Amino acid sequence: MTVNDAKQAFTAKLGASEDRSGEHVFFYFTDGSSEYLVGKMSHSWKGAKQLPEPIIRSMAKKLNLTKKDFESFVECSLGTDDMLRKWRVQRPR
Repeated sequence: MTVNDAKQAFTAKLGASEDRSGEHVFFYFTDGSSEYLVGKMSHSWKGAKQLPEPIIRSMAKKLNLTKKDFESFVECSLGTDDMLRKWRVQRPR
């Protein structure tokens, strides 16, 4: 999985907004009237061919998904509606 793959999943599939103004790139998702931080990337990862496993696990954790579910979401084998159902059951209250 590349940085662009993950970014596309956050923005295009999930509809998250992207905040590039600081030291990191943050992705915020609005569900109802609440906004959630669902992703964080370093600007320096831009040229990375593949994201390291610990980074993928960290991104999955932000969405309250298993690494396998997050990878499936990014690869489009787990649809957005199914991903949101899983996330809503496990999201922070």
